[in-house]
This record gives sequence, structure tokens and C-alpha cells, in this order.
Amino acid sequence: MAKHNFSQETARDLDPSAMPVPSAQVRFTLKDWRLWAVSFGFFWALYICGVGSMFSFRRAGGTGFMTEEVTILPLIQDTIFAVLAPLVFVAAAHFPLQRPHWMRRSFLYVAGGVLFTIVHVAMRVLCYPMWESESKQYLWALINWQTLHFSLRWSLLQRIFLWNLVEDVFAIYIPIVVIAHAVLYYRRFRERELRAAQLQAQLSDAKLLALKNQLQPHFLFNTLHSISSLMLTDVRSADTMIARLSDLLRMSLEDDGTHLTSLKRELDFTQAYLDIEKIRFGDRLSVVFEVSPETLDAPVPHFLLQPLVENSIKHGISRCTAGGEIAIRADLLRERLRVTVTDRAANRAETVIGVPKLGIGLRGTRERLQTLYGDEQGLEIRNMGDSGVEVEILLPFRREARLTQHGSRIEGVAAIGQL
Repeated sequence: MAKHNFSQETARDLDPSAMPVPSAQVRFTLKDWRLWAVSFGFFWALYICGVGSMFSFRRAGGTGFMTEEVTILPLIQDTIFAVLAPLVFVAAAHFPLQRPHWMRRSFLYVAGGVLFTIVHVAMRVLCYPMWESESKQYLWALINWQTLHFSLRWSLLQRIFLWNLVEDVFAIYIPIVVIAHAVLYYRRFRERELRAAQLQAQLSDAKLLALKNQLQPHFLFNTLHSISSLMLTDVRSADTMIARLSDLLRMSLEDDGTHLTSLKRELDFTQAYLDIEKIRFGDRLSVVFEVSPETLDAPVPHFLLQPLVENSIKHGISRCTAGGEIAIRADLLRERLRVTVTDRAANRAETVIGVPKLGIGLRGTRERLQTLYGDEQGLEIRNMGDSGVEVEILLPFRREARLTQHGSRIEGVAAIGQL
């Protein structure tokens, strides 16, 4: 029943529809001041560069020209483009060329280019007169602002429209559309990356929870087996073991929703477990702790040491007639946390040959380390012959860590930051 509930929760957490909407899905709007700032900044910078180059050309002995043609008219033109560019950008971002609408939208974009030129020409003739070569004077093509009379001159409008059509469409309109599509597809690419990272984090989180939930009952059943072996021979010791087991269960249930804990807390948990085993083995089991003080606050996974110690007792101490010693050490090795668990048994009944097989505890520990740390971790089992077996774990050393809670969808499984 518990397995069924876990599967339902995991499936719910991995449901893409339950994931938060990434910010990349927010549409571009004309209310975004950054669009206007970029547009005006670009076209005014273009205007300044153009004016500067023209005056430099004149100082170098180039052909003379009217000051209005270099300063006033380009400023009007570039300001009009700065106003129209955000409109084109937002429209292109809202209606990109993509299936199944690409054919219809292609025609709309062609019409949009013509409309862009028409609006530009209309704003242009309203702001500045046009030079008429025949009469050799400037004439207003739409409204004469000097007399405030409507003065429609189709010949001038047609001429300026044809002059600007190609330049407006190919030099201004199409580049804006291309930039809008590039920005839109980049944001969609980033959105897919974010969704993939979120899904990967949830899968890793579910895997860690499954491994942790696998270790907890495994540890509990083995401890209950130890208690049952004493029930008929030493009731007092069995009662003490039950009391210590309740302490262990309380410590294991005091989980703040993270996959990591401090090394000091993990050592306390392991010490409580060893207290139970020492009742079972008596003088046959001795324990030595050699821990550097600077490693006590280092973050390590929950249930890191207990499976290693249990494996040493099961395959080492319990098979020795005279018992033996378990040494737990923690120190720093080249800015990495090194934790070793060594069992040294005297008069071992059988010599260990090769590397011991991985049981549930060691296999789960290795998988959890790989999921949490990737290639930054290392777990090595060394056969020391008739002296015993040593398990060495290397982890990245961080003095403080920001631990991600179960079910985190944004930051991944374990976000650890060096200060």
C-alpha cells in the first residue's frame, strides 16, 4: 500500500501539467519599456554615426550638401523607425512563421511590409516637406502646416513611397522580423532547456527518495532481527535494544525534507546503531571514531555510514570468532571530504578473496552518491586480505550547503554552494 502511494505521488510530481509555467512563455508586449529603449537607442545611435560620417566626409573635401538633409531629415526618419520597430517586433513575435500557418502568415508579412512603408511615408510627409525638383522648392505633400490647409499631392506621395519601399522593407522591416523570430526561438529553446532540467531534477529526486525508502526498511528489518535473536536468551538486553531502536527511528523520522544532513548528525545516528550491535556482540565488537573537527559540519547524504557499518558487521565481525574492531574516520584530502569505514577482525574464520559483493545497503549508497554528486564523488572498496575490508568515500567538501527539499521542481535535487 505504501509503495502504491509513493508511485502516485511520484507520478503527480512528474506530471508536466503540474509544473510551473516558465518565464520564457511570457509574450512580448508594447508595455515592455526595454523594447522602446533598445529601439530608440539603436536608431538614434545609427543617426549619430550617420551624421558624424557625413560631416567627416565634407571636411575631407567631399561634395557639399544641405545641412537639413544631413541633420533634420535623418533624425525624423530614424525617430519614425524607432517608433515603428517595437510594433513590428511585437507583431512578429505574436504571429511567427510556423506550421500550419506559415503560408497565410507569409502573405500577411508581405502586406505588413507594404503597410510599414505606407505608415512611414505618411509620418514622414507630415513632419517634413519634400523637395520638388521641377519647382525647385520644398512642398508639403499632405498638409501645409504654414497655412494649415489640406494639401494632397499624389505625385509627391507616389514618388516618396516608391523611393522608400525597397529600403524600408529590406533594410528595416525584414531585419526586425528576423530579429523577432531569433529572440522568440531562443526563448523557446531556453524554455525547453528549463523544462528538461525540471524533469531531470524530479526524476533524480524520485530516485533518491526510492533509494532512501529502500534503505530505511532494510535497516529496520536487520535491527529487528538482531533484537529477536536476544529475546529468548537475554530479555534485558533485548529491552535495551528496543529502547535504542526507538531513538534510531525518531532520528530517522526527524527529516526536514532534504536529502543531506551534517556529518555530525550522521555520526550520532551511526553511534546509536552501533550501541544496538554492541549489545548483541558484547566484547567482540569495539568501535573507534577518528573524525577531524572541521569535517563535522560537512553535508553528507542521509544513511551514508549506517549501511557501511552494517556491511562490516555482517561480513566481517560476525564471521570472526574473537570479534574485531570497526574504525570510522573522516578527514580532508585535497579539499575533499574523505570518509572511511574499516573492519579489522582478529582470527577471521575465512579470508576475504576479491572485492565483496554489493548488498542493498552498499548498492543503494553508491547509486545515491552518483545521483547527488555525479563524477565529483568516489566510493572504493578495498580488500585488505585477512585484515578485513575498507570502504572509502570521497565527497566534495562544503562548509555550508543550501539543501533542496523533496519534490523541488526548480533548483534540482541538491543545490550546494561554496561560500
